[in-house]
Amino acid sequence: MAFETVATFKLMTNQSNIYGGFIVFCLGMIGNIFNIIIFTSLKTFRETSAAFYMNITSFFNLFQLVVGLLSRIMITGYNIDPTKTSSFICKARQYIVITTMLSIFTCMCFAVIDQFFSMTERWRHYCNVKTAGRLVMIAIVVWCLHGIPILLYQDLTPPEGTGPKTCGFTNFGYWAYYTRVLFPFFLGLVPLLTRIIFGLLAFINARRMQSRRIPIVRLERDKQLTTMVNFLI
Repeated sequence: MAFETVATFKLMTNQSNIYGGFIVFCLGMIGNIFNIIIFTSLKTFRETSAAFYMNITSFFNLFQLVVGLLSRIMITGYNIDPTKTSSFICKARQYIVITTMLSIFTCMCFAVIDQFFSMTERWRHYCNVKTAGRLVMIAIVVWCLHGIPILLYQDLTPPEGTGPKTCGFTNFGYWAYYTRVLFPFFLGLVPLLTRIIFGLLAFINARRMQSRRIPIVRLERDKQLTTMVNFLI
């Protein structure tokens, strides 16, 4: 009886991973593709740095969906896990997933900070596509270099006793950094607080702009971008 219950629960979990994962994958692909089309086709968005950051975020999201989510569906839903048989795939998948996640959160933070700056006359001149492009390139280079230890310390490791090899960290120091610093802070607290604080400040500035003599086109564009950026939170 207990064995049948466990088997049923395992089957339900696998089905949830498969169908739920594919639903998220399809909706994510469609949503991000539409974002890219909107941000690249409309001139009013092409000329704004906040839209540029969100466009780059959508590109990274597409990559993350394919490399991260789709591979996870294969691993948990169909038990197809090449990371347990290939050292290269083991290293490459983790490196790509972590690097793109950090790049996504960085671009999201850039977008919300940029939108706040764009509605503040004192710092508005910093908000342009050229500066945004440089910041994105710097962020990508930094996170690519940051991920080098993954290539060094992520590998196939023999488990304790017998059984197939697993893909994991071979260095305890980096494993401690990965679990206690990278995920809680770089992928958790820091980007969350940044987006909440500057998102609220941008929202307050957007409300204040309604009482000023600002061209209606710019006002509507800034309101739309503020809504989109805050929605990313």
